[in-house]
Amino acid sequence: MKGIEIAVGLEYAGGDEELYREILTDYAAGIEEQARAIEQAVAAQDMETFTIEVHSLKSTSRTIGAQELSNQAKELEEHGKRCEWEQIRVKTPGMLEAYRGLYSVITSYCTDYCADEAHQEPLQEDRQERPLDREALGGLLEKLTVSLEAYDAVRAEEIIAELAKYKEQIRAVVPHSCFADLVSAMDQFDYEGCKRIVAQWREAWS
Repeated sequence: MKGIEIAVGLEYAGGDEELYREILTDYAAGIEEQARAIEQAVAAQDMETFTIEVHSLKSTSRTIGAQELSNQAKELEEHGKRCEWEQIRVKTPGMLEAYRGLYSVITSYCTDYCADEAHQEPLQEDRQERPLDREALGGLLEKLTVSLEAYDAVRAEEIIAELAKYKEQIRAVVPHSCFADLVSAMDQFDYEGCKRIVAQWREAWS
């Protein structure tokens, strides 16, 4: 696939082709939603949200094998951390064009290999954000804790990317900077710091 190294994505999926196609399908279904979130953060000069969104994009793109896009998102994440708005304004449109371009690449690949309509259906519309209840959050935080205990950075970043979809709901319960602090700690491989933050979340939601 253009822009995607299938071998790398399959490695992240443990060599399971069906699982890899499911991951690709989920990734494609969220492209427009996340692209718009990044555009809105740039328009609002919301540095925290922008940095969180491109960090999430960096991680999810790496897991499907979109290495170049992941590298572009990583570069923009670094600009976000340094508050380099001019670089962000110049480079973000090109990254988003490449990101949106993956939609047709992925849907074509999945159409070729997924005759089952159930596999294709999620690609027809954007995912709708669902409410994050205590049980759902508890499950994600438990998985994140396990990943941190195992020093599994890749899996931890995947879970953080999932949590990012609910950051506004999370912020209503925990300190406003808590999500950004978690992203920052994970980026520095500060596992103990991440575990302390997760423990705070779990206590707040208990």
